[in-house]
Amino acid sequence: MTISVTRALLVSGLGAGLIAGLPGCSFSLGSGDVKKSDVIGQITAKMTDADGNKPETVACPDALKAEVGAQTNCQMKVKGKPYNVNVTVTQIKGDSVNFDMVETLDKEAVASGINDQITQQFHKPDAVTCPDNLKGFTGATLRCEIKDEGQTFGVTVTVTDVQGGDVRYNFKVDDQPK
Repeated sequence: MTISVTRALLVSGLGAGLIAGLPGCSFSLGSGDVKKSDVIGQITAKMTDADGNKPETVACPDALKAEVGAQTNCQMKVKGKPYNVNVTVTQIKGDSVNFDMVETLDKEAVASGINDQITQQFHKPDAVTCPDNLKGFTGATLRCEIKDEGQTFGVTVTVTDVQGGDVRYNFKVDDQPK
């Protein structure tokens, strides 16, 4: 079964719709990892909503490791609303670290959307869980789980479109339980 769901995300300042994030942000290292304060500074400087409002607060749990594929998930507030931002290292050239920043849909919101759709079409499952936030760019995927009547089914969530601040995704429940 495939079901489509739409959830709103903060719009990046790069156009009318939410852009995958901000590719190619770069930071020059003195040595070691990108400091937490530097990651916060990049998010504060570059992320905005559709009206150009910058985050009032940004919090990141730790520094960003200077290795390709390293990630950290930060939180920001714009006009009092909380949003999640994933920061991922894409390239290292000498002492320069390039990274992308992308807004994400909270894993609880994704699980709740799946739960609501399954409940409306069939019945309320025992539980729906997602291990991570869903990245807000077309083609992003996330594997979640539905527990129902003693069985566990995998669920593949795929972002199908990002426009005007909305992230549209669909999900497909595996045909067979795990």
